Parts: sequence; C-alpha cells; structure tokens
Amino acid sequence: MNWKKDLREKDDAVSPVIALMLILAILATCLAVYTTTYVPGLKQQDEITHSGEVKLAFERFASDIDNVIALGKPAVYTEVLELGGGDVPLSPTKSSGTIEIEEIKIGTYQIGTETPLDLDGVQITYTPSFTAWEKQGYLYKNGVVWITKDEKRTPSALKWYTVDDGLKQENKTIETWYSPTVSDSVLIIPQFFIGDNSEITGSTNVKLRVNATITDQNLYPTSTNVKLTTANGTVITHNDINKIRWLNIEVSVE
Repeated sequence: MNWKKDLREKDDAVSPVIALMLILAILATCLAVYTTTYVPGLKQQDEITHSGEVKLAFERFASDIDNVIALGKPAVYTEVLELGGGDVPLSPTKSSGTIEIEEIKIGTYQIGTETPLDLDGVQITYTPSFTAWEKQGYLYKNGVVWITKDEKRTPSALKWYTVDDGLKQENKTIETWYSPTVSDSVLIIPQFFIGDNSEITGSTNVKLRVNATITDQNLYPTSTNVKLTTANGTVITHNDINKIRWLNIEVSVE
C-alpha cells in the first residue's frame, strides 16, 4: 500500500500550489475589474476636482491684481496651482498642462500733446493635456476669468451669463483700473510686464507671481493733462497732473 501513501503525499504537496494559484487568479481578476471599471471613473473625478482647483487659483489671481491696483503701492502676491491631476491608487499617471502668460494691448496714454503710447496688459491661459476628462482650460484677461474649451469660452462667474456679459465686464474693469482718484496732482497708472518666465508645461505645482513696484515720473510743464484711451475707445482725461506714479505690475510663473 505504499503507492497509496506516496499518492497522498503528492496530493498534499500539490494542494498548496493550487490554492496559491487560485488566490493569484482571484487577485488578478479583482485587479483587472478595478483597473477597467473603477479606475477610469476615479481618474475622471480627480480630474474634475483638479480643474476646479485651477479655476479657484485663477479667480484668486484676478483678485490679487485688483487688490494691487486698488492699493496703488508695492506688493507681492503668489498663487499656487497644480498643472496636472488624475493620479489615483494603482494608476499614478497624471495629466499635464501648460500655463502661459502673454502681453496684450489694453489702451494708450497721452501726456499733453505728446505722441500716444501703448498701455500693456497680460492674459494668462491654462491648457490641459492627456486628461481623462474634458479638455477644459482657463483664461484670465482684463480682470475676468474665462472657462475655455477649444475655441469656445464662457465667463467662470455665475453672475455673468454670456460671452457678451464677460466682455462688458472686461471693459468695465479696464475703465476702473485707469480711473483712479488723483491725490495732490499725482496720477497712478498701472502698467503690466511679463517676468523672466512666461510659460511652463508639466504636471507639478507652479506659482503665479505678481510683483508690483512704483516709479515716479515728474511732468514738465506741471499741471499737464493726461488722456487714457481704452481698447474699446473709452477716453478718460485727467487734468492738472504734476506727476505720474507708474504702478509696475510684473507677472511671472515659476
């Protein structure tokens, strides 16, 4: 009967191997179900959350610019945002994005009878790539944050329902920026510049930085008229100005 004993011993030796193979097969099946069924939804949800965080960062940046101009004095603001999202357990690959700062013309200024010179502004765009969700980006321009997708855009603020509402708010913001209260014949004029870095692509955290400084320009002769003309044709005239206080607003990404 030794052959029966040997057979039982062989069966006992094989059983753990079969059990281990069954466990591995179950784990592999569970992992496959998780990665094919749950991971796409989890990545999309994380992308949606990330997109909302980018939107909030842009809105905070818009407030930073408004605060700098309202204060009319040196200040530094920094907003942090993440370029990519969608990293979830068992799928750590993140999407990426590009943030870019561009110079735009928002009007002209004229001192007395001198030749009009440009007033520059900035626009900032965030464009996602390799995302598991919609390729929804954002644009900051003239105080307004826009939601973008391809060539389409709409204001991010719920109080502005249409593109026309957003454009009207842009014009209103520019007029507010260049209609400051004149104190002791000193006129404060904001002027935007782009810093050393104007574009970054990746999936890591970046900082949008606003650095405002002051430069005084005495006018000769004194009591000179200064005319500001916005891009939409609105003319703002300040009379009897002795000094222009340039509010130099440098915007960069790092």
